[in-house]
Amino acid sequence: MKRLVRLIAVLSIVGIATPALACRTGGLGIQLGSVFFGFSKRHHCPPPVVYAQPLPPVAYYTQQPQVVYAPPPVVYSPPPMLYAPPPPVVQARVAPPRTDRPGFLAVKYMPGVSTNPSMSESGGLDFDATAFAHSPGLEVRLTRWLSLRSDLEFRKGGRTWDMLGVKLSLFPSSSVKPYASVSFSGNESYANPGKFSFGFAGAGGLDVFIGKTFFLEAEVRYRMTPGACCSEVPALTGVIGGGVAFF
Repeated sequence: MKRLVRLIAVLSIVGIATPALACRTGGLGIQLGSVFFGFSKRHHCPPPVVYAQPLPPVAYYTQQPQVVYAPPPVVYSPPPMLYAPPPPVVQARVAPPRTDRPGFLAVKYMPGVSTNPSMSESGGLDFDATAFAHSPGLEVRLTRWLSLRSDLEFRKGGRTWDMLGVKLSLFPSSSVKPYASVSFSGNESYANPGKFSFGFAGAGGLDVFIGKTFFLEAEVRYRMTPGACCSEVPALTGVIGGGVAFF
């Protein structure tokens, strides 16, 4: 009876172990625990069939990346320092006062000849009542080109006073100045003392300045005296002389 029970138990163990070993061996034997007694034939064991069951979709939530605006860094670079030397100071040149200006007040004396030119019957030019004359004078020089003048003229038959005249000089900056003048004049004859005639005298001449003080002068005067006889007041006078200037 005990033998029968043991045999059933062994067969049960073999039956249980056979399916487990069917994929790798075939034969008859007894498996006692981890020890197999009998014979077996190894067969090719088919790979196990694995049924993959799809997993339910899994929702993954990703956080939207946050856009962070970072302005570019402000780099302050100071402008380059350019050193420019200050402009040169130009001082206005003050013209030195001119020292070659003729003196303000001039006294002169000029001897010469007075005559009355006329046309002769033959068509020639005659000079009547020709005589020696001399003329002191005075000038007040207002500018280099403008002067006031007053002259006396003495001759054999009478005298003339050019009371007030205006003299205009050309080339004011030159030491040689041609000039022209006009004067109001009064005439007196020695033959008729106290009797006067009046007229105008025009003159042209040349001044030559020697420094600031001395000068030479040559002049020709032409007189117009209405109502006077030609012998009493000569129409033409030529004089040459010099003078001294003051101030």
